[in-house]
Amino acid sequence: MLKLFNPPVPALTGGLGRLAVLLLAGLLAACDAAVPEPDLGVARAKADQCVEPTGDMRRNHMNYLLTHRDETVIEGIRTTQYSLVECVNCHVAPTRADGSAVHYPDRDHFCASCHTYAGVKIDCFQCHADRPQVLDNPDYPHKLSANRYHQLAREAGGKGVNVSDMLAVTGAGIGAATVSGEGQP
Repeated sequence: MLKLFNPPVPALTGGLGRLAVLLLAGLLAACDAAVPEPDLGVARAKADQCVEPTGDMRRNHMNYLLTHRDETVIEGIRTTQYSLVECVNCHVAPTRADGSAVHYPDRDHFCASCHTYAGVKIDCFQCHADRPQVLDNPDYPHKLSANRYHQLAREAGGKGVNVSDMLAVTGAGIGAATVSGEGQP
């Protein structure tokens, strides 16, 4: 009666079945190698300058970025502590050794190296720049970029920079404001 429900399969009980078991064992033995960890050379070199400890950033960076996004877009609060622009400027190498640009789909891109390793999709760079902004190109990606803000903030020597300062420098402002934050009529 048992043979009606579980008939023997000659291919699996004969030589072909043994061959399949041997091939499977060979494949499993070849899979013994450890998964290669991502190369984070650029990030490790600057890890002591990060806004949070490394372990915390590995676990919570997405929460920081989403909170920063909501504060910026919804509430109009612009800070640099958890800015995606700042992360990219610090952690992503501007070019490869051969001088070509590094983009987020590339294995060499800092974000892609970890996200590929973890199997997590990156969608930040569908809108945001995936390469560091260069200070000597203040028009990248547009005149009121965060890059320009940080350059102005350094020039202000800690006195603060507001939107009218940025508009004045780009030529879009009404009146003339100075980098120190004091407006001129």
